[in-house]
Amino acid sequence: MDTYFSSNNALLVQIGLKVKSRRIAANLTQKQLSEQAGVALSAVGNIEKGQNSSLLTLIQVLRTIKSLDLLEPFFREEEISPIAYAEALRKNATPKRVRNKNNQHPSKPLSSW
Repeated sequence: MDTYFSSNNALLVQIGLKVKSRRIAANLTQKQLSEQAGVALSAVGNIEKGQNSSLLTLIQVLRTIKSLDLLEPFFREEEISPIAYAEALRKNATPKRVRNKNNQHPSKPLSSW
């Protein structure tokens, strides 16, 4: 399923089906889930029917059915390619000055020391 070509309502339905599937796998009724999650029974029903629900309610339900793993892509750090990393290092590198101790300024006389 390409989520970008799905309507918002179609995505809600898909989320609801996933939640329902996980709830059944956890061997819970909607009532048991609502009580354990601390949300209204109608809220669980609304999620499973693909109707609008708050994000907080969804998180409470997912936590109860041990399905917070469904949210993990939101928290994944973006990986940087080795080439992009090397370029970033190169841009942030400060140039180093090298002084040649053997080459003194010609206008200064050589010390007698």
